[in-house]
Amino acid sequence: MKDFLIVGHGIAGAVLSNLLIEKGKAIDVLDEPNKNISSMVAAGLYNPITGRRMVKTWMADSLFPSMLETYRRLEKVLSSQFLHDIGIYRPFVDIAEQNDWDAKRSDDKFAQFIEDVARDSVSEIDLNDPHGGLHLAQSGYLDIPALLLASSERLKALNSYSEENFEEDKLEIGDDTVFYKGTEYGRVIYCNGLRAQESKHFGWLPFRPVKGDVMIMSGEKDLKKIYNRGIFILPRKNREVKVGSTYQNHFESIEPTEKGQNELLEKLSALCHESFERKEALAGVRPATKDRRPLIGKHPEYGQFYLFNGFGSKGVSLVPYFAHDLLSHLIHGTEINEDVNLNRYLKEYSNPVNISR
Repeated sequence: MKDFLIVGHGIAGAVLSNLLIEKGKAIDVLDEPNKNISSMVAAGLYNPITGRRMVKTWMADSLFPSMLETYRRLEKVLSSQFLHDIGIYRPFVDIAEQNDWDAKRSDDKFAQFIEDVARDSVSEIDLNDPHGGLHLAQSGYLDIPALLLASSERLKALNSYSEENFEEDKLEIGDDTVFYKGTEYGRVIYCNGLRAQESKHFGWLPFRPVKGDVMIMSGEKDLKKIYNRGIFILPRKNREVKVGSTYQNHFESIEPTEKGQNELLEKLSALCHESFERKEALAGVRPATKDRRPLIGKHPEYGQFYLFNGFGSKGVSLVPYFAHDLLSHLIHGTEINEDVNLNRYLKEYSNPVNISR
């Protein structure tokens, strides 16, 4: 018997599975082929100050210390580098915003996230920032493909990794365990992003997928920092940048669209006056939710099934903290944070599924 079957190996599945291994748990991970598209396309930004109004992101004081500590520890364990704390620069829209953030430098609520408040334009890039901007601390990007590769190599070495489609109908419930293709598990944890919508156990939850277009472009400079206001410019190797992203709540295709690419170009020209050449168009769909909060917890009827999902566009910063939260619940029986506990949607659960016993 093994302790856990982890379904999915995107950010959520990779982080949670490695934390479970640290706790001495026996696990298997099913990595469904070509199902990590959103993780591979995502820029992986982590940013404590977000939105048009430049507000501190939800739970930033708890999320960011946990995120930085967790990824840095995983880098050592996995002998890989994937956390890049290169910082983010956000231009101010006017002098009033500049003054507001200058005052926040001495405010304990914000000081830890402020590297510097610039009163003049940056020199590295021809940016539309006549009023200067905010240099953010505790910000940068996670190289998600590098994390997933390093994690899968570790799991393979432990004979705990399989790349195959998850066949939910093959699950059989025991008294307090689950059997899947002949192996007994204490719990099954769904970390499979939008695939959870198709689950007969968790498909009743209010997922609200959001599509995002991004572009790979080449420029004339080697940029060292991320620029972000309405759109991000993320430096890559060989003077390439990743530019994104759109947010489409209603979409017919998961493929990149000309409309999405044109939106990116329009926003890019408003932010930056540099010359970039389009090289590749990409798109992914984020597993967002109705209230923009993750969906974490135990199935209302069958305690062997858990969900760790719905992290949307902020998965890089959300996953580590809530992976520890779920781990504490699974091992010590602590309560899952009520803001993310899927029990908040119990009234939506009206059609119990029939599962073979």
